[in-house]
Amino acid sequence: MIACVNLPYFAAAVERRSDDKLKQKPLAIGGHSWEARPVYAFSQEVAHRGVSPGMSLRLVNVLSPESHFLPAAKPQYGRVSAEVVDVLTDFSDTVEPQELWHSFADSDLRQTAHGRTLPARYCLDLDSLPLAEARSFVGELGKQMRAKTQLAPAIGLAQNKFTAQVAAAVARPNHLLPVATDNQADFLANRSIEFLSLGKETLRRLRLLGIRTLGQLAAMPITALKEQFGAEIEPAYRLTQGEAVEALQPDPKKQQEARSHWFEDPIEDGQVLTAVLRQWADELATLLQKSGFQARTLSLTLNCEADPQTESVTLHQPTMETERLTAVVQELFACFDLTSGVLGMSLAIGDLLPATARQLTFFPDTAVSAQLQHT
Repeated sequence: MIACVNLPYFAAAVERRSDDKLKQKPLAIGGHSWEARPVYAFSQEVAHRGVSPGMSLRLVNVLSPESHFLPAAKPQYGRVSAEVVDVLTDFSDTVEPQELWHSFADSDLRQTAHGRTLPARYCLDLDSLPLAEARSFVGELGKQMRAKTQLAPAIGLAQNKFTAQVAAAVARPNHLLPVATDNQADFLANRSIEFLSLGKETLRRLRLLGIRTLGQLAAMPITALKEQFGAEIEPAYRLTQGEAVEALQPDPKKQQEARSHWFEDPIEDGQVLTAVLRQWADELATLLQKSGFQARTLSLTLNCEADPQTESVTLHQPTMETERLTAVVQELFACFDLTSGVLGMSLAIGDLLPATARQLTFFPDTAVSAQLQHT
């Protein structure tokens, strides 16, 4: 049995927990009302005015002019999330935290219905605990959460992770929504396909076919779906059946490190951008060397005046070397066709592996260049 604890509009809830004066104010977090950078997070009242993740602070001010703007207190949000994990580990040894509470969360889930309320989310493995016992067990968990963190959790309970996550997303704060094992497919049937991490183009094509709910997708023959969308659609299809079993990842934060920056004015000078990227590569390499890890994946995102662009690569041989990281980052940057100024950018290294031994490879480093050309 899997329990999913959802804390919607998490950053705003943390701000209000710290300052009672903010409890009745609609909050927009991340900077001043005149800035072009994306809003970091916001409260439910602001969301009801049409604001969604990724919008600029300027646009937030247009849609919700009564909003109270304040800077993002990122370390504070992390500390409160750690408080939540401390409570949850009293109930399960396996807790998977997911940082979806801001617009820059490096997760495909940010673009789905899961991330729409900018929640902090945590999944717990309750092993083989029957549903009836799990309900009372999770009820006590909710009481402890409210008492120790002053936050209002919405909790989903189901046999598998995806169903529990959907249940938590649609549950009301301070409520538990359990889903019986034999009712998972029916529970999911009327939910939006936007709960699946499918990408904008796939979602667009599904809508053209009249498929807007998980049940409609589940009713399609898998062979027909594969012909239309390829084998990549099969994992999502199995989720709609309420049958997919996904293992929890207890500590995903250790799997990634990142650097990001937003410029006051759009930058068109490639040399300026390259200098920043070289500095980041050096910082991340130093961090890897001190921690004894190597990175296998790199992802570079440029937030342009037009649309955000992302290039990524998976290395055949993970690395912690400054020179190699710098070279790969420069090759990623060379893949961009910049037609407008850059407002901000971020560089993430992921799939971090202990550097205890060097893995042999049949592929030379030059394979990176060839792979980038096809990314």
